[in-house]
Amino acid sequence: MESPPPASHVVKTKSGVIMGVLSVPAVYGAAAQLAGYLGPTSFVSVLGEGDGANELVTATDESTAASSVPAWWVKRATEVVGHLVEFPTLKQLILELYGLSQAAVIAAPFVLNALSQMQDTYHAYQLDQGETEMPALVATVLDNTRRRFSVPPTADGAHFHRLYTGSRLRLEILAVVYALAGRASQFGLGQPKNKLLSSHFARRMLAASDTALETCRYLSPVNDLTLWVLHENLLLSTLVLGHSSSVTWHRLGELATCIFELGLHRDSDERSDLPNFLLESRRRLFAAVYQLDKSIATFLGRPPRISWRHSDCRLPLDISDEALTGSRELAQKSVTAEGWSCHAVYQRSAWIRLRFLTSTFREEILELSLTKSSENRDEQLRDVSRRSRQTWDSVPSHLRYTEDCWNTHQPISVKVMLIVSYLAFLYNEFLVQRLLALGEYSAALVDVSSTILSTVLTFGRQQEWAVDIHRDFIWTLLLYGFPSASVLLRALQTHASRNQLPSIYPRGILVRHLSVFISHLESMAGPGTANHAFFSRATRVFSRIMDEFLAPEAVPATDTSPVDSVADLDVSLFSDFEGVGLLDTMDFASVLDQVLY
Repeated sequence: MESPPPASHVVKTKSGVIMGVLSVPAVYGAAAQLAGYLGPTSFVSVLGEGDGANELVTATDESTAASSVPAWWVKRATEVVGHLVEFPTLKQLILELYGLSQAAVIAAPFVLNALSQMQDTYHAYQLDQGETEMPALVATVLDNTRRRFSVPPTADGAHFHRLYTGSRLRLEILAVVYALAGRASQFGLGQPKNKLLSSHFARRMLAASDTALETCRYLSPVNDLTLWVLHENLLLSTLVLGHSSSVTWHRLGELATCIFELGLHRDSDERSDLPNFLLESRRRLFAAVYQLDKSIATFLGRPPRISWRHSDCRLPLDISDEALTGSRELAQKSVTAEGWSCHAVYQRSAWIRLRFLTSTFREEILELSLTKSSENRDEQLRDVSRRSRQTWDSVPSHLRYTEDCWNTHQPISVKVMLIVSYLAFLYNEFLVQRLLALGEYSAALVDVSSTILSTVLTFGRQQEWAVDIHRDFIWTLLLYGFPSASVLLRALQTHASRNQLPSIYPRGILVRHLSVFISHLESMAGPGTANHAFFSRATRVFSRIMDEFLAPEAVPATDTSPVDSVADLDVSLFSDFEGVGLLDTMDFASVLDQVLY
């Protein structure tokens, strides 16, 4: 395998255009010398502004950092830029994604305006007629990328895209576009609707995004565009490689590290050097990544990377994406003192705010579950539960899920966000009650499990006629239905002799809900369906446990599967869950955009 040459290596290429442009002095390869955000305990914190603090951390002088980009990186950049020949497909996918998704984090104008400029580039370099002009475009992109990306304080959101497109086109925005298009293809958008082609396309886009990111690390210091790339690349990685893959975990760590390096976790009025729209965009990204961090940490049972106790980033305002390109004063007039919109509207920033709030309590639960138990842990857990409920009740009513939402004319994407946000809130309570119960089945644990399962099954009834949310339902069933159903099965089995459960829900209703849950599993276990073996086994396990306490005399006393008791359900079943690659397949991964993340 070819190895990167030393930095002193001189570019040798047939393209005189590239050679000429890349000989221009610029800051690159010196990205590691930039200190980035330095906090109150840093080695320069004792020096005030004007006392020479900045001189201690200044990067290499631009006037002396002259060299050529090594051929290794020219080759990599050429591979990345080369995918622009597919621009019509990329544009179609991203337009469809932003037209449907309620979960996009990068504000629409910053992406869609960039697409418009990139289309001009596509035609200007005649990429629709071949690649004869590609060397010149590669030279321009490389020259732009190795120049430090800075946003003037006077910049406005309406023209922000001009700093990274057109004559200033950079590798970072290409990587963002590729990652977005790759995700869109996984959601069944664009043409053709062939799963194998979609999978291949997504993998190519991930590889292109990876290559661009690797090249940017060498050429340019971390900037806001870098964070966009890392975030979108991470989401695409979860779809292609699986959220439990090592690559995904390390990408999350890199994203958290770069967030700290740029100081997104710190938010104060002193940051007057940045335009307001960029500050607001940063708040959205921080809140979204914070929530993503807690979701992955919960699923993998690992410590989160980003701690709220070390952050003071404000919540993003509940304003439209388009408001970031307009007047700050108008935007602030459209929200309440708490930052919520004055009107009952559904916009991406509202979901980011809501899911962030839920995740702050998830962080507390994770900390209490992953650290050594203390004498007052139960009291702390109950306090988390109380405050979580209070926060949920304070959220604008139109953002709180009720079954009535299915009778409205809201887009299906809004309804999905309503129900998964509610399930995330309920799951916090589920985790609290599990920690409090210590292996027992308290009334509170059974009740919240029943509510979760009932909500999941309500979702299931909708997917019978709304085909678009079938995949979302499958993941919801797995993420929330399995844990809650497992608790209910165990509780029913434990209390079978008493024929009474410590719950406000009648035993008959719980049995009926579990029966419907099992029927959903059975329908997914049909021949020819994805992960047939997994769902067949899951159906057998749940059905046998149901039979044990409903009709024990009918259960044959013969050798059974290794998983024949409810106590083994979680570990063994979900071991198989990972073993067959369920989380890593396209059918299930495609719903992570809204359901898990």
